[in-house]
Amino acid sequence: MTFPYTGWVLMPSYKPKPEQFVKSFRATHHVTDKGKYVHLSEIYVSMTQAINAGTKHLSEQQAALDKKQANINKRRAALEKAAGEAKP
Repeated sequence: MTFPYTGWVLMPSYKPKPEQFVKSFRATHHVTDKGKYVHLSEIYVSMTQAINAGTKHLSEQQAALDKKQANINKRRAALEKAAGEAKP
């Protein structure tokens, strides 16, 4: 890869933003013109790729939340069953 180049990153708000990368840092990071270190897995060639990656990440987060909610529902049902059995 030749420097400088422009790549896309997702901000913490998931808004895609173009960044100018000026050099490599080790084999895993590139450095922006503002001195920020970005992992190679978080740099995308286009805005579309950044959006697709963000959408995939949100889907994975939603799946994890759904699984946690299912476990909470099972535990709540167990507690309600135990509470019903404990009443005289």
